[in-house]
Amino acid sequence: MSTLRERVGHAIRHQRRLRSWSQEELATLTGRSIEMINRLERGRIAPSFETLEKLEEVFQVPAGEFFGLGAPTDDPQRDDGLMRLIRMVAKLNPEDIEWINDLVAVALSRKQRSST
Repeated sequence: MSTLRERVGHAIRHQRRLRSWSQEELATLTGRSIEMINRLERGRIAPSFETLEKLEEVFQVPAGEFFGLGAPTDDPQRDDGLMRLIRMVAKLNPEDIEWINDLVAVALSRKQRSST
């Protein structure tokens, strides 16, 4: 099982790769060293609050994203449901997760088309 530092590092790497940025680009944008970005992504060090705030700003995502939480809402019941869903999906293998992702994408695209 991976450590929290490794999971946070993976989430940082994921956000960086979604944008097709190099570690050097992320280092420049955050004002951190390339070595620090590399160590964060490998889970060798944990980010400080200041670094988390800078990553929030640069990626334009809430810090909870790095911990697998996403953005909290004003509806605790909805948040609880989302967390249950995340825990269930997290137990699946990568192929099943991809299938679920595709299924949700289709459902959301249909919902968007029907609401326009």
